[in-house]
Amino acid sequence: MNTPTLWQQLPASGRLFLRFWGGGLGAAAILALSLQVMGPPRHDLEGQDIDVTGNNPADKSARTGILPPQTALLARKDGPGGYPLPVRGPHGQTARRAYAAPAVDVPPGTPMVALLLDGITQADSLSDDALTSLPGPISIALSSGTTGLDTIATQARQHQHETFITLPVQAQDSKDPATKALTLLHSPQQNMDLLTNTLSSLEGYVGVASTPVGGDDTPFTTSEGFRPILESIDSHGLLYLDGTPGTPVTGPGVLGQVDVRVNADTDIVAIDIQLLKLQQLARQNGRAIGVIGPLRPVALACLRAWIAHLKDVGIALVPVSQIVLPVDQPASTPAVAAGPMRINLASPPPRGGQFSPIAGPQH
Repeated sequence: MNTPTLWQQLPASGRLFLRFWGGGLGAAAILALSLQVMGPPRHDLEGQDIDVTGNNPADKSARTGILPPQTALLARKDGPGGYPLPVRGPHGQTARRAYAAPAVDVPPGTPMVALLLDGITQADSLSDDALTSLPGPISIALSSGTTGLDTIATQARQHQHETFITLPVQAQDSKDPATKALTLLHSPQQNMDLLTNTLSSLEGYVGVASTPVGGDDTPFTTSEGFRPILESIDSHGLLYLDGTPGTPVTGPGVLGQVDVRVNADTDIVAIDIQLLKLQQLARQNGRAIGVIGPLRPVALACLRAWIAHLKDVGIALVPVSQIVLPVDQPASTPAVAAGPMRINLASPPPRGGQFSPIAGPQH
């Protein structure tokens, strides 16, 4: 007569108990082995929407940096320039709000001045020096043809510099129909294609700045043919900064005007005179916007000295967006959903006033 095994001697409930826990322990062992093989999770969140519940970017006190490119504000596929085109997000979120530099606290009645640094042509020691040593409120304009464009844009964002993409516009005296700049010589579709290519050459920028090519007189920006360009820029949620002083641009969207262009290819005296003019206009009008370029060592030295001087004369240095963006009191909006992760991109509080002479619809 065969002796029953220990397993057979167990009651049915005991055998069921052992099967249950044995299976569970085996599954846990397999899971642990799988995690060991896979290694730690990746932490690359660039281009994703980050959950910042309880830390609303609309709150100026909580907004300590510039957001990285947000999936909710980008088209689903790449454009002709290699990057997705900016789009308006849910609940009215826009690139001009999301990627604007943190607002500077300015006491009432204090003149404000903003400066756009143009003409960074490559990622080198000079551009690295400029981006790391200049204060965050200095805004940066980048051309789609810049070498190492994405690297420069990332570094600018890390040091609190908001970025613009430059839109080349041909001067009046040019007769070259093959130019890659926007011009009256092109058809409306050609100009729109050039705009689309420019807008998709980078991501995470606050707006578009026109750059005169071959001179300062750019009649196209004041023509009726430029209106569709402004409409398209606004439809992408961007602000527009016209780079030609003295030729105010009117039309749809959020618009700004450069008051002084500082030629950095001149000597120290000429650069200082133009910066002083910008400073005087800020005192006269309460605010002023300048653009300086190309990036040169002498210009960088002049900028450092001028910025230190502003504090002594009671003028606040602010980002370009703080002057151009209209003042509003946005209500709280739900977070932007993007799969399992999300970020609240509600519009920030008042950023110092709108640029009243040419401001378009309030967005």
